Amino acid sequence: MNTSQPLRIAVLLSGGGTNLQALIDRMNDGSLKARIVCVGSDRADAYGLERARMAGIPTFVVDYARHMTSEPTPALDEALVGQVLGRQRILSPGVSPEEARARIQRLIGAERELMAQLDAHQPDIICLAGFMRLLTPHFLDHYNTSGAFRVVNIHPALLPAFPGRHGYRDTFRYGCKWGGVTVHFVDEGEDSGPVIAQGVYPIFDEDDERTVQNRGLHLEYKIYAQVINWIADGRVRVEPGPGSRPRVRITDPNYREIIGSWVESAFRFRG
Repeated sequence: MNTSQPLRIAVLLSGGGTNLQALIDRMNDGSLKARIVCVGSDRADAYGLERARMAGIPTFVVDYARHMTSEPTPALDEALVGQVLGRQRILSPGVSPEEARARIQRLIGAERELMAQLDAHQPDIICLAGFMRLLTPHFLDHYNTSGAFRVVNIHPALLPAFPGRHGYRDTFRYGCKWGGVTVHFVDEGEDSGPVIAQGVYPIFDEDDERTVQNRGLHLEYKIYAQVINWIADGRVRVEPGPGSRPRVRITDPNYREIIGSWVESAFRFRG
């Protein structure tokens, strides 16, 4: 997406929005080659929404809790529900077929409201920043048109290790000597999409779980902004990889120096 206009990004979050704040700060100082056009959440009390409002960015809320506890939308096309069920990889295998269908129907209802809110702002890409909702193929197909990935997530671990909500905790408790951060495109699974970039940080013997998390967050803020800039500059290329899995290539001639600076910064961080 190499255009004369800044990349238009929408940010989805569920909590405090520290990654959002890091992007806002870079947008304001001119180092982010993108404009945040809206911020959405599944929770009205998410502090990230207040961060966006203070920055003058439009916000919205889609109440997933209401959707997931209400009756499934009766007017949904049964063929659509069946297609999403057949492709999704987010529900536990132990869920009964009836419950799986009902959950997918509810998720599609929530996602239709989410898509309507997002589309009103015409984002080029969707950036997940602590958005604690798994997305179905219905949502992803709406944005991943013409074979392009347009939904990006940041995960607090070196995928494919430690997927799920507690990457820093799981990394620390496992006894790893190195932790990491992954930015990836989103596919039908949980934290399973093509990896765009990863950065690593050391874990020292004297560290506790909070120190590990703070060091990782320090890295997150750098990596997410850099990935957005690479996308804005047309430096992110998705190619066929081994087997059927796509592989992402970064065409920035300074790539080695940039990822080296991340590691160096992580060693210097003492928070």
